[in-house]
Amino acid sequence: MIDSRDQMVGVGAMAHAPVLLVPGQAIREPTLIWSKILMTVLFLLISIGMTNLYSAAAGTSLFWSQLKNLALACVGFYVCGWIISPRFYNSYAYWIYGAVCAQLVLVDIIGGISMGAQRWLKVGPIVFQPSELAKIAVSIIVAKYFYTSRLSQPYTLRDLLPLSLIIGVAFLLIFAQPDLGTAGVCALIMTCQLCFIRINGRSLAIAATGGLTVVLGAWFFILRDYQKLRVLNLINPDMDSSNTGYNALQSFIAIGSGKFLGKGFMAGTQTQLQFLPARHTDFIFAVFSEEHGFLGTSVVFILFVTLIYMGLAIAKNGKDVFASLLAVGMTGIIFVSFAINTAMVLGLFPVVGVPLPFFSYGGTAMIVFCAAMGILVSIERESLDLFRKVSPFQRKSANSRSSKQRS
Repeated sequence: MIDSRDQMVGVGAMAHAPVLLVPGQAIREPTLIWSKILMTVLFLLISIGMTNLYSAAAGTSLFWSQLKNLALACVGFYVCGWIISPRFYNSYAYWIYGAVCAQLVLVDIIGGISMGAQRWLKVGPIVFQPSELAKIAVSIIVAKYFYTSRLSQPYTLRDLLPLSLIIGVAFLLIFAQPDLGTAGVCALIMTCQLCFIRINGRSLAIAATGGLTVVLGAWFFILRDYQKLRVLNLINPDMDSSNTGYNALQSFIAIGSGKFLGKGFMAGTQTQLQFLPARHTDFIFAVFSEEHGFLGTSVVFILFVTLIYMGLAIAKNGKDVFASLLAVGMTGIIFVSFAINTAMVLGLFPVVGVPLPFFSYGGTAMIVFCAAMGILVSIERESLDLFRKVSPFQRKSANSRSSKQRS
């Protein structure tokens, strides 16, 4: 729990362990324990995800296109992890958020349209989805808000109103595309960060009541018919089995037919015979389940849980409230996307366009997920002061000056 005085239980516990002195050995720099585990798990997930995409795309150009996207994502991972310090996001938080919102406005005006949705911007040969970038922007602005507005008592709804209005801008711009799934993910990322903030109990009760009222109002006055059908199909998948319920039913068949060990790589009938829709994007987890069964999916679940745990461990040892909440936000991006996508495929959540991290096809999404992991690495590096490198000559001269002063 982070209080309003820039403290969190465990924050900074390992933040300032600059060196380790061992008798008879040279000075050793601190090691990035959590980041090394995180990078190992990330490598495994990307390897499994790309192999699975090859099967889902049957080795077509989609796979090779995603390889190019992965190369850009690796560059983004390195830049966010080793080049850009978390202090940069803190200093330019509102500029970053404003730039992303400006892109979302452009999408609503001149964005490319595909399958009835207007979600993409094209700059020369580059096509990208600004709503994916909004996930990182939301995480940054929430962390910045609580870093600058610190109170000595739990936050109330009045204290959180400015933040709600700020995030509401991005939410409405994304919802207008229409992209309810990504808009909801942004709201849930903020919710993950709020879970680590002290909030007044009465305010929580009022917010819960208000949230229920908004949901009911949205059902009757805002949601479109096809969006309502997705929710109703969750209750009864056979209600519209040939139309809005088709995707979910085919997903159930694919997952169930995988049984314990699966049918084998590129041997899934639902996938290879193209019965499973959106098999390279929204329902790619069903492809993996059919081919690798319960055992394979259990391994993937364990890897994602480990990745999320590493993110929270980095957040616990963040240097300040901004770093800790930013780490929670980056972890929330992975957690929320993973939870919604797998729940959707398993019939526990309505069908929405939320990609599975490191598995689903999509350039912007892959870059955002890898960038989020890079930011987590940079937060741990910042907590160990690895962004403030001092050359051996500077250290030696400083030591000599201090010894002269003592003498």
